[in-house]
Amino acid sequence: MKNIFFLKLVVFFISFNFCYSQNQITLDVDNDLYFDSRDMYYSSGIFLSFSSLKNIDEKKQINHFKIGQLIYTPSSRYEINPQLYDYPYSGYLFLELSKQKQISENSSFTFGVNIGITGDASLAKGMQNLYHDLVLDLPHLAWNSQMPQEFQINLAANYFKGFKIEDNVSITTQLYSKIGTYQIMTSINLGILIGDLSWTGFTDNIINNSKNKLSFYLGTHQKYFFHDYKLEGSLFNDDAPLTMTSNKYRNTIEVGFQKRFKNLQVLTTFNSMSKDTEMQRTVRHPFLKISLSYQLN
Repeated sequence: MKNIFFLKLVVFFISFNFCYSQNQITLDVDNDLYFDSRDMYYSSGIFLSFSSLKNIDEKKQINHFKIGQLIYTPSSRYEINPQLYDYPYSGYLFLELSKQKQISENSSFTFGVNIGITGDASLAKGMQNLYHDLVLDLPHLAWNSQMPQEFQINLAANYFKGFKIEDNVSITTQLYSKIGTYQIMTSINLGILIGDLSWTGFTDNIINNSKNKLSFYLGTHQKYFFHDYKLEGSLFNDDAPLTMTSNKYRNTIEVGFQKRFKNLQVLTTFNSMSKDTEMQRTVRHPFLKISLSYQLN
């Protein structure tokens, strides 16, 4: 029944927004298997987004709709004793609605709500083991003592500002915060963009009349977590079979490029994450993001 409700919400949102002046669909895939044969820590993320833009009083307004799944696993793929894990098994299936409003030529504010579910209903265990069956031809992961099935809700706000230094060189800044049952955190993101600032896929301003240019990006995310469900469990109960102390301060280094081919936009970024918890056996964890966006009209 929950899956049917999610599907109806998807159809309604897309139908309602298709009357906007520009519509775009985006597929994002995050995975760490490009760098290591093991699935571990932030193992996988897959996201399907639909965005609609219209101009109001000569300023852009974009409605974003996203459905996604996050998968986290320990480094010991086939270990069945949870006491030896260096990261809990955890999955999160979510639906996110947000509205982005242009403030000035190179700045915007985004506010959104994220609702989802953890545990078996996140379908993370089945999705990962299916991938291991069909693509990697590997045995199933243990998935013992995963985070329990619970409904989650989060609110998020994001302020973006770009500062043009030269015609094709810009400094990008973001202030981002989330509060809710899944995560309570705040982040400052800084980067340098070489290329076309009018289409900044690195900073989620994804629908623009950009020229077919190649852009490069180098940036960092400096984050502080007050609560993180995937490691610490619920704020309201002790149902999680395995929890760990999370690192409050974390950072990510991001290097990438983007290229537009008429209606198709390609974005690839290499990401290096610091430890989420001191239990992790590696100092940093890499993953690759591949994003394909297609402008429908």
